[in-house]
Order: sequence, then structure tokens, then C-alpha cells
Amino acid sequence: MAGICSKALIVVVAALALVAGASAASPDVSAMNLRAADVPGAKIVAQGAFKEKGYIAAYSRSFHFSAPRGSSRLVGLEAETSLAATPSLAAADVAFTERQLRSSAGRKHFIATVAKGAKAKPQAVIVGALRDIAGYDQGFEVPFSFPVKGGRRYESFVFLRLDRVFVNMFEQGLRSIKAADTAKYATAIAGHIGTELSPIVVLLPTVTGTARGGQTLTAKPGAWTAADATFSYQWQRCNAARSNCADVSGATRKTYAVTPADVGSTLLVVVKATTRFGSSTAPSKPTPIVS
Repeated sequence: MAGICSKALIVVVAALALVAGASAASPDVSAMNLRAADVPGAKIVAQGAFKEKGYIAAYSRSFHFSAPRGSSRLVGLEAETSLAATPSLAAADVAFTERQLRSSAGRKHFIATVAKGAKAKPQAVIVGALRDIAGYDQGFEVPFSFPVKGGRRYESFVFLRLDRVFVNMFEQGLRSIKAADTAKYATAIAGHIGTELSPIVVLLPTVTGTARGGQTLTAKPGAWTAADATFSYQWQRCNAARSNCADVSGATRKTYAVTPADVGSTLLVVVKATTRFGSSTAPSKPTPIVS
């Protein structure tokens, strides 16, 4: 992990893992992250891709508020988006962290880790109750504070999972960080993830077989960014110039038996890829003229 968030999270998650005795063609992870428009009043101070063990790709972006913003008096914000090969991997990481932070031993280690980093006594570190975050398959926030010269520093770690994307956020404030502030940024990230996990065609569908009466054609869906997409098919008949295509009634299987009505025309298949986040379609190239 990279940046402010990573340095703290690596120490915290490693400490929690010791307590438990355990270790802990793709969408664009940078586009899943917070953007400048999502964080008005702040400037991007660091960003970049990094490697996360067990993940396909990961990206971090850090913001600094030139002036403390809103009731939370936020001064810093970092978000990391990591793309796993499967939702189960990301789910296991979030569940592990939450399980440890809800245990007495895990909270004790968390407090000790924060105290060491802040050079404060453990009894001076205050850790709030975990707050659930809506809009995700898994999501919670752990707010905490510790003494600094002239007062206290308020921070929070946020752990989120939407499908196969694991999100970490780290917030720093001069006052207690409001749940509504966290939710605002979490909602923005969820929207970006949904857009990126909607299927996008990489290689167009293809048709195999001979375009001749009595033969059977087979559709191949092509390649899409969404590995978990499901596919549906619609065959179309086009004119000899490979234009003016129209649906063939009832031809919605992966295979299509060429009929006498197709002779002199060309055929293609339109593939619809669907995920929980949306769907999109892509056509194959038309076949040669059916003989």
C-alpha cells in the first residue's frame, strides 16, 4: 500500500494478523478512486499505482485541504482501490479486519499500534465503535483520536468492499469526523466502481461455422472487462451489403441454424453482457453472403 493510509494500515493489519495467527483484461482501478471533483476544497498531493499482494491492480490518491473543511474540519484524505481476481478474496480481507477490530484482543493491539505511532500512552487513545457504511457489500469505519500538542487529532480508517474491489480510506481531521462526511466520499467511490465494473467489450464477438443453408453457426461472446458477466444472444439478418440488419424472431440461442430464408443475406450476432452493475451490447462482424 502507498502513502499515509498505507503506512498506518500496514502496521495495523499486520498487528491484527499476529493476534489471529494468520496472514492476510481488467477495469481501471485509478478510475474507481476518488477524483478531484469529488473532493472540493482539496488538492491532490500524491497518486499512483502500487502493488498489493493477491490483487490484480491497486491505486492510491491522497488529498490535502488547504483550509479545514466543514464541521469535521478535515485536513487530509486518502483513498486506495484494489481489484481482486474474485469477490471472495476482497470479502475475506474485509471480514478478517472487521473480526479483529470487534474482538477485545484486536482492539487492544489497534490501540497499542496507534499509541506507538502517536507517541502517546495507550489510555490516551480513544477508539469509537465501528460504524457500518451503506452502499457496499461490506463496509465499516473505525474512528479514533489521540493527543497532540495543543489538543487532539481525529482520524478514521474505512474498510469497504464492493464486488471484487477492496477500498481503504484514511481521514484526518481537527474534530471528530462525521459519519456523513465519510458516507459522502464512500458514495462517490461506489459510483465510480459501478461504472468501471459494468461490462465493456475488449474483443468483439465472433461467429464460427459455414454460412450456408442447413448449417449451424455458433457465437463466441468475445472478451469483456467484466470476468463475471453473463451473456445473451440475438441473431440478426442483414442485406447483402451487410447493412439494414434486423432481429431474427426467436433466434436468441448461442447457436443458429441457417434457414432457406437467409439465403442471399448475411448474418451476425449481437451479444449482450450483463453484470450486477449494468449491461452493454456488441455485434459480431456479418458473415459472408449465405448460399
